[in-house]
Amino acid sequence: MTPGNHTRTRTRTGTRTSARTHTRTFPGVASGVADSRHWLADLLRTATAPPVPEPVVDTAALLLSEAASNAVRHTASGSRPGGRFTVHLHTGADALTVDVEDDGAAATVPTLAAPGDDAESGRGLVLVDTFADAWGVPSRGGGLYFTLTRNDSPTVVQP
Repeated sequence: MTPGNHTRTRTRTGTRTSARTHTRTFPGVASGVADSRHWLADLLRTATAPPVPEPVVDTAALLLSEAASNAVRHTASGSRPGGRFTVHLHTGADALTVDVEDDGAAATVPTLAAPGDDAESGRGLVLVDTFADAWGVPSRGGGLYFTLTRNDSPTVVQP
């Protein structure tokens, strides 16, 4: 494990399963985005009970890629040397929430917009809005979170 690249896990006992939080920090570069996606997918496939359905794993990895890419592209996470972003995965019996915390200093907050047909970017939040059961900007600012349900009884976990 390298400095700044750590994982923390916290467990809270629930009625149907343990709620868990996993946290890891990644460098604010393109390879950090890919590494975060693989880390998340591996956790969701192996470290959760009940198991997360594969379509939810795939959706979570896709949406994390979009949120982490926004952090790297639009904030100090990717624009300054040593920039980084932190991913918090909160899992519960009914839902999982992924919270991407960036280094801040963005000129704007993430806002849903409709990109033109010829636009080469700008579709990340459209994907998040389309596939997430809930999403938004954490109350602390600096980042983006999204929630996906694991079954028919959603419980949204806000960071």
